[in-house]
Amino acid sequence: MKLVGCIVVAGVLGILALIGPIGWYALAAIIVGVIFRSFWLLKEIHEHTVPVDPYDGVNDAIREIYS
Repeated sequence: MKLVGCIVVAGVLGILALIGPIGWYALAAIIVGVIFRSFWLLKEIHEHTVPVDPYDGVNDAIREIYS
C-alpha cells in the first residue's frame, strides 16, 4: 500500500507542478528533504561503520619527525 500511496502522491505533485508555482514549491521542498535525509542517513551509517580509534598513527609519526 505504501507503493500505491507514493504513486498517487507523485501523480498529484506532477499535476500541481504543471498547474503553477505551488506545485513547484512542493516538489522542490520534497526533493530538498529527501537529499537532506539521505545525507543524514549516510552520516549515521558512517558513524556506525567506521569506529573511532584512540591510537592515531599520524600523530605519532609527526611527533617522531619533529622530535
